[in-house]
Amino acid sequence: MQLGAAAVPFRLRRSRRRRTLGLTVTAQEVRIHAPVWTPRDEIETYVLRQHDWLMRAWHKMQARAPRGAAAREMAITYLGQTLRLELHVALFREACRQGRVLHLYAEPGADPHQLARDWLIRRAERLLAWRLQRLARRLGRMPSRFTLSDARTQWGSCTRRGHIRLNWRLAQAPLSLIDYVAAHELAHLVHLDHSPRFWAQVSELCADARARRAALRRMGDTFFRI
Repeated sequence: MQLGAAAVPFRLRRSRRRRTLGLTVTAQEVRIHAPVWTPRDEIETYVLRQHDWLMRAWHKMQARAPRGAAAREMAITYLGQTLRLELHVALFREACRQGRVLHLYAEPGADPHQLARDWLIRRAERLLAWRLQRLARRLGRMPSRFTLSDARTQWGSCTRRGHIRLNWRLAQAPLSLIDYVAAHELAHLVHLDHSPRFWAQVSELCADARARRAALRRMGDTFFRI
């Protein structure tokens, strides 16, 4: 892509969810966002109309980009694996995972830890609901409601009305530990206590429940740091 005298890298990203055309300018490239059904010539016409804005935005990003390094490196844990964080200067906030790297795009001065936290919460919402529903089908009972928790001392809770909450920080844990917490809270739909019958129910839903519980206790302090 040519913006004035500069040859700028660009990437076209199509999505089934997207309904309109859009642009994202970073210090490394221009991203063109388009619905899957948009013809190529329509996309090119749209980009040409935005040429002046793109050129101003590109030069602005280049001026703001740190010299000698386009990204800062850090790390978080997701599903038991370490993801390296790379923070890039951009006009709009966005997070994109590529293998073991989580690219974070944001304005200068943005807190990378907050960006990573926001990404984990978004992932946790679907991930934890999926694991909970999977085990609930085995139990034959569904919670009346599911929401995420931001508690600092609890991994989950279940009310008498069947409302289950799971801590979003569980997204950092391996699936086996997520399943243990989900099984624990689902067992409360049958036994709202911690009686032997309750633990028997947990074991039916989750093999090696004691070992998983111990592993979660060992790793828990690390997960609560974010």
